[in-house]
Amino acid sequence: MLRPNDQVFESISDINVTPFVDVLLVLLVIFMITAPLFTKTIDIQLPQENVRSADLKDARKFIVTINKNGNYYIKDKKYSLKKLKAIASTWGEKNRDKVAFIRADKSVDYGKVTALMAILKNLGIQQLGLLVENKNN
Repeated sequence: MLRPNDQVFESISDINVTPFVDVLLVLLVIFMITAPLFTKTIDIQLPQENVRSADLKDARKFIVTINKNGNYYIKDKKYSLKKLKAIASTWGEKNRDKVAFIRADKSVDYGKVTALMAILKNLGIQQLGLLVENKNN
């Protein structure tokens, strides 16, 4: 029989999520720090010119990179010229503004750059730009 001053113990059935959230936040910080180390970049040296910078954050822009060996890349992935034409054609059909940029190493043969420009123009991408590194940076 319970008296008025007796303590009644009940079981706690709630799950304590605080340690779980702490572990997830630590993992998030670890991935945020290490993710940039795993990104693969293409080794190119852009020509340096005095130009005002363009805003390249728009996802609808198409950027093709030509490294010093003459290989073609889109978003760090190497493509043959035939595959590049197919990707550019598909991209051009989906995007109305059709703005493309070419990033070419300064040692790349001028003919390779102009050939790529002609291919993109023939696919209907009429607005082309050449990316350079700003001398002021």
